[in-house]
Amino acid sequence: MSTNEFYADAPRMERKGVWRSVIRLALALLVMCAIGAGVFAAFHLTLRRPSVDMRGAEASAASEASSTSANLWAIRGALTETCTCSVPCTCNFGEQPSPNGYCYPFYSYHIQKGNYGDVSLDDLHFGSADLKSGRTMFIDERASERQREALRLIVARIIERVPATDAEAKAKEITPRILYAAVRQEYGDRNNHLEVPGLGQFSANYVLGMDKSQPIVVRNNTTWRIRDTTKAKTTIYRIKAGKDVIDLKDTNSNQGEFEYTDKTDFGAPARWNCGACANDKSADGRGEQMCGR
Repeated sequence: MSTNEFYADAPRMERKGVWRSVIRLALALLVMCAIGAGVFAAFHLTLRRPSVDMRGAEASAASEASSTSANLWAIRGALTETCTCSVPCTCNFGEQPSPNGYCYPFYSYHIQKGNYGDVSLDDLHFGSADLKSGRTMFIDERASERQREALRLIVARIIERVPATDAEAKAKEITPRILYAAVRQEYGDRNNHLEVPGLGQFSANYVLGMDKSQPIVVRNNTTWRIRDTTKAKTTIYRIKAGKDVIDLKDTNSNQGEFEYTDKTDFGAPARWNCGACANDKSADGRGEQMCGR
C-alpha cells in the first residue's frame, strides 16, 4: 500500500472506530438499564409485601375488635323484688332469714337503657322466682330473637352468676327453662308492683320514715347489687310454679336502681341450700345471696 492510499483510508478507519465505540456504549447502557430495571422491580416488590401484610394484620385486628365489641354490654334500670321474709328482710343485713328458715324471692329487672353489642335492650324485663324446687327465670315476651339471645346471656351472668367465659354455655343450658311473658313491672314514689302471667304477682307499699313523707332507704345491703334499696311491705305476694305455692302478705320488698356491665363481678355460681340462707356459715359462702331453697 502506498503512502497516499494509507492516508486516503485513514478517515474511513477512524469512522469505523467511532461507530464501534458508540455500539459498545449503547450495549453498556442497555445492560445497565436492564440491571437497573431488575433492581427496581425487586425493590418495589419488597416494599409492597409489608403493605399486604399490614393490610392483613389490620383486617385481623379489626375483626378481633369487632368480635370483642359484640360481647360488650351495659344495662341500667330498676329492680323490683319481694321475698318471704318479714320487713326488713334480715338476709339484706347479713343474717339468716326470718321468721322462717328460708327466703324465696320474686324479682324483675327493668332495663331502662341498655345494649348488648349493637342490640338495643331498652324497656325490656328479665327476672326470676327462686323457690324451693328451683328457679323459674323469665324474659320479656316483647323481645326479638336477637334480644332474647342477649338477655339469656345476661341472665346467665346476673342471675346464675357465672363468669363471662361460661355465659354462653350456661345460656344454652337454661334456654329450655326460660318463661317468656308479658312482664308488668311498676314502681313510683309510694309503691311497686310486679306481675308475670303464668308465674305470680306482688304489690307493696313503701315503708315511710319518721317524717311520714319519705320512705326508708337502706344503703349498701348485703344481698342485692344495688346501692340504695327502698324498703316496702307487701299487700299481696302470690306465686305458683309447679309444686311451689306462695300466698302471703306483709312480707319484705325492695326497690332500687341498678347499673351493670359485662365487667361487673356478680359473685360465684349459686348453689341451692335447701332453705338455708347464703349468709349462714354452714353454706361456706357458696349459697344464694338472696337465700335459695
